[in-house]
Amino acid sequence: GSTDFAQAAVGGARVERTFTLANTGTAPLNLTGTPRVAVTGPQASDFTVLTQPTSPIAPGGNSTFTIGFSPAAAGVRNATVSIANNGETNH
Repeated sequence: GSTDFAQAAVGGARVERTFTLANTGTAPLNLTGTPRVAVTGPQASDFTVLTQPTSPIAPGGNSTFTIGFSPAAAGVRNATVSIANNGETNH
């Protein structure tokens, strides 16, 4: 899926979004990346992971992470968020 961080002014206040990872499985979900949440892509430097999720996430449990958006230039800004784990890689 994708998330629209809405409009933000260059040099203005940072826009923040918090996301929840839910473990709907029956075994602990281990987030295996370093960092756990990675941001890559053409304008990745405009996005900062402010808080990382905890790991492992217990069965039926969840953990949150927050990403901040501070554009360096006007126009559409794009990046990819990756979360490697012991089940699969989610985007």
